[in-house]
Amino acid sequence: MSIYNIIDRIRKHPSLYLGGKSISSLLHYLDGYQTAEREFNANQSGILFPLSFSYMHEYTRYRLKNTPYSMGWCDRILCACGGDEEAALWKFFEYYDGFIRVRMRRYWKAILSRDNIAWNNQMEHTYCLRPKKTGHGAGPYSFDELTFVKEPIYLDPLNVYIIELTIPAYILAVETASDIQLTRSFFTSLESAKGIGHCEGAEKYFGPVDAWEELTARTISFSKNIVI
Repeated sequence: MSIYNIIDRIRKHPSLYLGGKSISSLLHYLDGYQTAEREFNANQSGILFPLSFSYMHEYTRYRLKNTPYSMGWCDRILCACGGDEEAALWKFFEYYDGFIRVRMRRYWKAILSRDNIAWNNQMEHTYCLRPKKTGHGAGPYSFDELTFVKEPIYLDPLNVYIIELTIPAYILAVETASDIQLTRSFFTSLESAKGIGHCEGAEKYFGPVDAWEELTARTISFSKNIVI
């Protein structure tokens, strides 16, 4: 059962699942469900649509432009409803209906050149926490057992995709040897997704990308797992 099935059930009987009619209770319920999905790797198919529920934050930011940028979907909707928990719950379902209908208009694909891959591999400003010693299992580790390591953002990148959505937004996807990695944020234009003159986007990670091919297919799926 997916999170979308759960949301549809909650909509019919919110008090049964949430103990009341509160968007904050919905947030806690869905956070728990998503934690279980990650624990059991239950959400890693190569199907992009409907979008991962994690993009609900970005979708509500698009719909509610006058709310603070740093808010998540729950706080953003609750703020727009003047703090009324029940009104915000029903407003959530209204926005959710629009969110699950988001699809793709078209996409662009670029096969990364040796220079693009070298640009990524030489990046040294990305730091990740890694165990100081290997061979001691998967953790958990204490902070003293971890260290910051410089490494590229993407390991073994192959191709990069820009996906134009049916709302005015774009998603950047990078195909590596093992998976498809999506950026967490929407881009507001094709230029920003490419990174042309912007601090984010494909050119930030890979340098100038000249091999973009525009494709007009209305759907896309991948043979590798999707990671966000």
